[in-house]
Amino acid sequence: MNEPIADPGGASRGTQTLMRGLDLVEALRDEPLRVAELARRLGLARTTTHRLAAALVERGYVAAAERGLLTLGPMLLQLGFTAHRRIDLVRTARARMEALSADTGLDVFLGRRDGDHSLHLDRAAGRRRLEVSTRPGDRRPVAQTGLGKALLFDEDDGALARLYRATGATDAALTAQWVAAMRGNIARGHVMHDSVGNDGIRSIAAPVRDVSGGIVAAVGIATAAQYLTDDTVETIGPQVAATAQAISRDLGYSDSDPPVPAA
Repeated sequence: MNEPIADPGGASRGTQTLMRGLDLVEALRDEPLRVAELARRLGLARTTTHRLAAALVERGYVAAAERGLLTLGPMLLQLGFTAHRRIDLVRTARARMEALSADTGLDVFLGRRDGDHSLHLDRAAGRRRLEVSTRPGDRRPVAQTGLGKALLFDEDDGALARLYRATGATDAALTAQWVAAMRGNIARGHVMHDSVGNDGIRSIAAPVRDVSGGIVAAVGIATAAQYLTDDTVETIGPQVAATAQAISRDLGYSDSDPPVPAA
């Protein structure tokens, strides 16, 4: 008996329908729309758009809202929550950290915020003989480390001042200077920090965001200040920021998403 011949045209039509359905879902990403507007944006006939929308509503990927509007459906929320829950931050960031360490030869750290402290989660060791003593599990006041400062990029001036005063600072003028310096860090996209205590350690760090747009971690490098001169910082700073942005994209963040302000 002859085998049935696959219909490549049918497969192609099925793929086209799938892509149109995905285009329709993505068109609803920013705002609810009516079928007529969706048809115009997608360049489809209104009957075709209505048929696609009806199928997506039936499966829960699109939902019917008031006044004939269509919006994203509950199935997308369920899938997004499941995907977000399964993401392992350390595992996701590890390859990017190792690549930055290999490129710079320096120790690379990952941390997250723990109240008014930063908590170190992981470390990729560099090639330099001088080894920074920070280890995964270490906690430091969030305003006293480069990694911690990068976790504060979404805070307002009042919160920044409070966190700086929590380190024991009492001088109002110094607090204002520190807040102004933080605004400079935020505008630049990364932090350059000389450690407290004059131990000669300098660090550069940048924030990591997830699909929500909020800061969930920070990545940075730390080493002896002799290896991070002002000229070197000009080169490595953007590398650290680019690594943080790459990890953010791996976590579902889109550069077009506005940052979520601190509560």
